[in-house]
Amino acid sequence: MEKTDKMDWSLIKRAIVYLVKESPGIFPLAFLQAAMEAAYPYIGILLSARILTELADPGRSMEHLFRTALLLVGLNFFGRRLMDFGGQLLDVLQYAVLKHIERAVAEKAWKMDYAMSAEPKINETKQRITRWHYGRGVLALVGQFRGLFQAFVTIGISIALVVEFFRAKAVGEGGTAALLNHWGASVLFLGLLAGSIAYQIYSSFRIQKYYFQANEAAGKPMSQMMYLMDSCFSEYRNGKDIRMFRAQEQIFGKLRRQSGEYLEKMEPAYRYERRKNSFSVLFSRCFDLLVYLFVGAKAVFGAFGVGSILKYTGMVAQLGDGVTRLCDTVRDFLQNMEYVKVYFDYLDMPNATAEGTLPVTDEIRENYEFEFRNVSFTYPGAAAPSLSGISCRFRKGEKIAIVGRNGSGKTTFIKLLCRLCAPQEGEILLNGVDIRKYQYQEYLSFFSTVFQDYQIFAFRLGENVAAESEYDKDKVTLALENAGFGERLKTLAEGLDTQLFKRFSEDGVELSGGESQKVAIARCLYKDAPYVVLDEPTAALDPVAEADIYQRMNRFTKDKGAIYISHRLSSCHFCHRILVFEEGRIAEQGSHEELLAAGGLYRRLWDAQAQYYA
Repeated sequence: MEKTDKMDWSLIKRAIVYLVKESPGIFPLAFLQAAMEAAYPYIGILLSARILTELADPGRSMEHLFRTALLLVGLNFFGRRLMDFGGQLLDVLQYAVLKHIERAVAEKAWKMDYAMSAEPKINETKQRITRWHYGRGVLALVGQFRGLFQAFVTIGISIALVVEFFRAKAVGEGGTAALLNHWGASVLFLGLLAGSIAYQIYSSFRIQKYYFQANEAAGKPMSQMMYLMDSCFSEYRNGKDIRMFRAQEQIFGKLRRQSGEYLEKMEPAYRYERRKNSFSVLFSRCFDLLVYLFVGAKAVFGAFGVGSILKYTGMVAQLGDGVTRLCDTVRDFLQNMEYVKVYFDYLDMPNATAEGTLPVTDEIRENYEFEFRNVSFTYPGAAAPSLSGISCRFRKGEKIAIVGRNGSGKTTFIKLLCRLCAPQEGEILLNGVDIRKYQYQEYLSFFSTVFQDYQIFAFRLGENVAAESEYDKDKVTLALENAGFGERLKTLAEGLDTQLFKRFSEDGVELSGGESQKVAIARCLYKDAPYVVLDEPTAALDPVAEADIYQRMNRFTKDKGAIYISHRLSSCHFCHRILVFEEGRIAEQGSHEELLAAGGLYRRLWDAQAQYYA
């Protein structure tokens, strides 16, 4: 238990330091705002009580009444404006921190091992954090510390008024006046107040507990709903299939089922809240009636002026609110520490791919050899390995073709080579050194790639090719021409500044599948890295365009190493060696002629496509 408490305090300290580092003024402003919000109700209570008392006084001064009323209106107006300004400024600071948190979550996803980023549990955690906004996690601490300070200020002011209330004595020696002045009446009053507050706290804790349990249970259907909405409705290109296959009803049907599951899990909490709130309101109104009777009786017996009835009844209400706010905030704070821990645990996950300190020197870039040595890899949660016992070598200048049926492990092989995933068995060597010992970003710069699931972003054309805002325009233009995009480029009025897609601009240009693939190939050419990896680089191109691209790529990679993955075996002719994958293993390897003569899997694949080559 002591270990847990210590860990929680260190977590609180870390969260506070984290927030102060990102926004030094956020806590001072939050505390100032809390003090103003706590004191603001007492402006109306105290000044209204003074006005009412003076109105009841036969010797009242109209001038003094006017000045008091003017003061009340002025303080209310300027106090409200000041709180609005402070609240808006605090919102700005919180929003800036929120954007930093979202950026930190995204950067962590980019830095962690690629295989880890595909794990459902990690993805669910990432989505949960991005949905918390201001209500949970590190940023929620600002509101919770603000609530604690506001509660303390409210309670402090109310206690001062409670002391004043009990010091006011009813006029008279016996009867009702004596009863009102008796210490037992004060004890009874305080007991009823404590009972009312205790019940409010109990109800709040119970309701929050139900909500917490229900929210945890409903987390999965909520995540599924959010993912479904993002994947189906946020992408413009998804609209084609939705319309053509009339998938709307299927999508909405699944949303209805998930919504129903979410509401079903949340219904016990809603039902419990309604029941508890009903009793809470009834209990609170009965106590309010007793407060008015007790305060009114003391006023009738001359303990204070009639205006003080308003002051002291308001004081009791504010005291109850302050204590309830304090308890609610402490409860929320303790529960929120679990969410704070989730956030920091996510940030603290090891960056498996970022390990390594060795530089990739110019000597390595000029003369290199890769070796897979008995490499195996299984995706998280998969029943069978994607690669098993892979051993092979390839060096600078050698062109390698990788072929095989779908699911044979070709793309996984590329991910391991590019260090997007790490092998669970065996090792991958660059010039005899395990690639995990090299500095990660330097190692990634070794490769120019076109992945099978490449991405073209809603940026300008030139920015897509260069993958940066500042770039060499002549080099980008040459890369596009070498990728076969030159003629299309001439038709674009804004050239390299053409906005792609319509997400950010109504004038955005929609590219065809083949055009997008050429832009991806141009990006690969622009990077001009020592080693080129093309995973199905021509899948969206027609045979004539495919032949043209391969001729261009062969010229471009003349002195480089290259790996080509393709289902079209015609692309294998100009490669020095072909690796044939089957069920996660290298079934065959050799030249095109050697593999045809062997009559194995490659020959069967070739014969299946031969009619198209003829």
